Amino acid sequence: MPLHERKRSGPEGPPRVAAKQTTGIVPHRGTSDDPRRIGELLATWLGIQLDTIDSLTAEAQAKVAAIPDRQVLLTLLGEIIVRLGAVELEVADLRGGRR
Repeated sequence: MPLHERKRSGPEGPPRVAAKQTTGIVPHRGTSDDPRRIGELLATWLGIQLDTIDSLTAEAQAKVAAIPDRQVLLTLLGEIIVRLGAVELEVADLRGGRR
């Protein structure tokens, strides 16, 4: 009896399917597989992504430019201190000179 006709003595499992083997590369056909078309789509997508990054960068630079520098902040702090002193003097005069 040939080897492939013998039955196994154990429980039968699901039928086994042998994997197909390919030996060569199948060439792509059709306009959808044209590498130039894929390159154009990739270039378009990349351009959109770079435009998004450019707009986000411009927005971030505008926000950073709106932050006052140290000198401006110190000037504002000095003005607040001077005005607070003036208000204290006004309040003291209104109370009759009591401090």
